[in-house]
Amino acid sequence: MKKYGFAFIQTLIVLLVVLSFYAISWFGESYRFRAEPFDPFDPIYGEYVMLQYPDLKPDASVKQGLVYVTFITGEDGYARIDKISNDRFFGSVAGEYYDEYVTISQLTQYYVEQGTGKGYEDAEKLEVKADVSPWGTVRATDLTVLSE
Repeated sequence: MKKYGFAFIQTLIVLLVVLSFYAISWFGESYRFRAEPFDPFDPIYGEYVMLQYPDLKPDASVKQGLVYVTFITGEDGYARIDKISNDRFFGSVAGEYYDEYVTISQLTQYYVEQGTGKGYEDAEKLEVKADVSPWGTVRATDLTVLSE
């Protein structure tokens, strides 16, 4: 056992990382976000879509900088900010508030199949489906172009 102990521990760590990635969807809640594209290509990483979320506008009581948010589904079926604070709270997702929108790092880039980035760039409206775990991590699962 001593001979294979280190390899076993390494394998166990990799399995835990993979399981934690999928646990976001298993235990989390799914939301739909309305998104707008910009800057869809990176010469190193390939094609991806940079996204901003017009529905994630905080109220005036929040200071710009690091913020923590939770989401709620609005009447139109899209996610909106439920609670936002500059202080961390249980179940919150970390984001940055600057200019006028809240930006969540896990939701700003969505990698797409090579050759399809132009179609997303030309789209005016996109829909992102994402899972948000109870411990505050986010995983984007789908990107769809919405017709006018």
